[in-house]
Amino acid sequence: MHTDHYIYIVCAGIAALITAVMWIDYFRNIDVFESERRRNLILALCIGGVTPFISLFFYFLLGLIGWDLNNEIINDLLYTIFGIGLNEEFSKIIGVFITFKILRKKINEPIDYLIYAGVVALGFAMVENYSYFKNYGIQIISTRAFYSVLEHVINTSIIVYGFYRTQLFNKGKRFQNTIVAVGLAISSHGLFDFFLTNDTLGSIEPYISTVIYLVGINFWVQMLNNANNFSHVFEYSKIHRSEKVFYRLFLWYLLTVLITFVFTALLHGIGPAVAYFFTNIISGGLLLIVVILRVSRFKIYKSKYFDVKVQLPFYFTKNNDEDFRLFGAFPLKIRGENSYEYALTSFINTERTIYPLSPKKSFISKATRAVIVDKVLLTDDVVIYLVKLFLDGKEHYYMLKPKTSGITKVDEKYPISGLLKIEGQMNASQSYSQIPYHNFKLIEWIYIK
Repeated sequence: MHTDHYIYIVCAGIAALITAVMWIDYFRNIDVFESERRRNLILALCIGGVTPFISLFFYFLLGLIGWDLNNEIINDLLYTIFGIGLNEEFSKIIGVFITFKILRKKINEPIDYLIYAGVVALGFAMVENYSYFKNYGIQIISTRAFYSVLEHVINTSIIVYGFYRTQLFNKGKRFQNTIVAVGLAISSHGLFDFFLTNDTLGSIEPYISTVIYLVGINFWVQMLNNANNFSHVFEYSKIHRSEKVFYRLFLWYLLTVLITFVFTALLHGIGPAVAYFFTNIISGGLLLIVVILRVSRFKIYKSKYFDVKVQLPFYFTKNNDEDFRLFGAFPLKIRGENSYEYALTSFINTERTIYPLSPKKSFISKATRAVIVDKVLLTDDVVIYLVKLFLDGKEHYYMLKPKTSGITKVDEKYPISGLLKIEGQMNASQSYSQIPYHNFKLIEWIYIK
């Protein structure tokens, strides 16, 4: 065997490892209350790395009866759901429950179940990616790392979430939850593969796969969100910073792009490498930015359970909290709290000082003692905070809405918020979650120290 072939195999192995390590790094960054040890995660990854061979055995059996893809719509649909989806999810779940058995004393938070299930799925995907990189080249690393890998993680997590949903969140009954979760995961896996491999519907099929993928991403983050909210060691002060998670994942994405560039340049020269680089960025860059933003954002509310819904990871907003404007006209927001919206979360139940941005036009006019009492998610998905101000020797309640665009901090350190009020007397015992944002009136802009 030639030396360059050995080098190619080693590079394929490194690339496959990177596609797993980047998501393990992600898990460690969102597991903020009680982090899992690296050695336990490595063990789960290794167990997951064995599970593809279980799947290969079942593929061998399917081959014996002559069942495979043949580009006939009914055959391919059934094969991708049962021959691929059921087969691969069953193989991964075997690895998951072996991992849970070995590490049962280490799994003590709801999110631990999803993390270890996800890492087992990463092990499966890592071995699968190695095969793909050997056969098709390392230049597909970005696609495999952010699409195929996450599909494995998402679907395995759905099954585990369904199985443990009753135990962890006291929601539904275990049998029904499990049946629904298994059916959903297998169907999601199979349909994603079907619309990638069957060309009956023509050029529209990759877009259908993309929608399935995006819905799955949002589904997965909602499950992780609930798991973190129900941690028995929950502390607002430990909440992760979404910008940190975003930038780390973005750096991993840049690494995969760099690997693609170098690999293409070595094989085909600088010109094709540059062309492939820009094609890669233009065709998938925006979509991956949306994905990275979504997986970095959560709704952090202690012991609050959010229904896991079939939704895209973004929506059109009318509340002046958009992340960007599509085509310069349509305000689009990525679901979950951005870094500005949850910046005040770590201030809950601590005394702070509020300062008016414009003292001469302010009714509080000077530095004022304040305690952020609670965090509220309004009916139209807007995040605000109930704050108690000490004015003229008395307690007064208002709301704070973090500023999310333009200048958001004073001296690049102190977050700016709008001071809001509704008609009538506000107090700590009243519920505000069913009130739409437009019912609140902006009094003035303040910043908090």
